[in-house]
Amino acid sequence: MLLPDRRTVRAHMPYALRIVVGRFGRLSALHGTLLLLGVVGLVISLVGLDVGSVLAFTLGLAGILLSVVGIVAQVIEDWVRVSRIYFDARAKPFDASYSAPYDGWSRVHFNGYSSVHSEELDARLRDDPVIPLEIEQGLWSVPPECEEARQLVRVRLDFDEAKIRLPDDLVAEADVVRVQRTRYSAHTVTNLLGEKVLRERQRHRELVHSDAVLLRNGLIPQLRYSRCSNHLGVDVVAVSASGRVVLTLQGEKNTTNQGKLAPSGSGSMDWADLQAGPDLLGLVKGAMLREMSEELGLRRNEQVVPSDIRVLRYVRVTNWGGKPQFCGVARIGDVREQVRGIEHRYHRDHFSIDFDPGGGAQHFVATVRGYVQDNASRVSFPLYETLDVLCSWIDRDPRAWVWLMNRA
Repeated sequence: MLLPDRRTVRAHMPYALRIVVGRFGRLSALHGTLLLLGVVGLVISLVGLDVGSVLAFTLGLAGILLSVVGIVAQVIEDWVRVSRIYFDARAKPFDASYSAPYDGWSRVHFNGYSSVHSEELDARLRDDPVIPLEIEQGLWSVPPECEEARQLVRVRLDFDEAKIRLPDDLVAEADVVRVQRTRYSAHTVTNLLGEKVLRERQRHRELVHSDAVLLRNGLIPQLRYSRCSNHLGVDVVAVSASGRVVLTLQGEKNTTNQGKLAPSGSGSMDWADLQAGPDLLGLVKGAMLREMSEELGLRRNEQVVPSDIRVLRYVRVTNWGGKPQFCGVARIGDVREQVRGIEHRYHRDHFSIDFDPGGGAQHFVATVRGYVQDNASRVSFPLYETLDVLCSWIDRDPRAWVWLMNRA
């Protein structure tokens, strides 16, 4: 019998139980000490020492009771506070100007959302360079004013996994890229504040002032000066030689883009993705493959290999406070996509853009762009951006269509 993994267990764990487990995982100094002394006292009394065994039992029992009462009081307080917080969607997507050098990058706009990217850097990424990774030790911590909110929000999360953040700026001439560990909950009280406001019920006040976290001197800063988690994300569209671009429909449990059409694989890089390789493109492709395989429910005989992935663009997403993201394309065979297991909580269905493979590159581009135009209200910004760069690449590079349609 297969046992559910840790992700599945936590996803189905009630908030109250998460609070209890969390509190025991981080006992306060006072209650932790009382509990320890109480257990020691009971052990001494049960061993049966003649001297002071009754006193040890009494003190031990009292210590345990006091610690349990204190922990229960903290659990109740946490539950009340967690029940009072909620995310409120911004009236319109966050937008701001970037500091140098990003103020000179190209900007993509769609339905009020935007991102910036460097044509020079994108061209280098498409050539599949080997850019070594340098792992920075230690866990990145949110700004002090965000920590209390992070502790509250993490209780409501199905997962709070270790993610990979970019502490330095990725530029065209980079010869090494530093990465650092962060947690998903850090994203929810930093970058996500560009899209949602974290409030407290009744008073409706912001728990964290978003502009103070997202901006520096009124601008979205370079990554090295950012106060955001900035964990790396990936978006990849799968294209089959038989004539399909596979899309996913986001579910209501998703943090963003609920009910919108999204790429074939879309998500953030797990710390475990570093096992995919010691270089940047190996890491990105590995994360894209994982996300796409999970979200399309690919079977073992339908798996894609890294050589079937092409990284097309690196962006900073404005409505997420300049969060770094990679866009790419995967060439696949004929697959039977299916929402499987825990993915039911985050993806409702699959759709496809159908095209005639014999129609050539221009037919493909016209079909994809026509689909986006006809379904603009349903298309998420990550899907738009990924399809946009794919069509631009095919338009400009004659080798692109040959590569896309010739999956070995």
